[in-house]
Amino acid sequence: MNKTQKLILAIFVPIIFFFIAVFIANESVDYKSSILFDLGETWYVWLFYSASCCLFEFLLFRDKK
Repeated sequence: MNKTQKLILAIFVPIIFFFIAVFIANESVDYKSSILFDLGETWYVWLFYSASCCLFEFLLFRDKK
């Protein structure tokens, strides 16, 4: 994979992960609140999102000598 392809993946895959995380966070919160989701109730979704993005970026850009 060349450098441009890696850069495109590094930008768009976390965006796709973000929309998946927002969908999961919205499904796990009751709709009584007027905000989109409550971070206090969905912290595990965002922790998993951050970990998966970090792991993806690490595996994509690691030095394979």
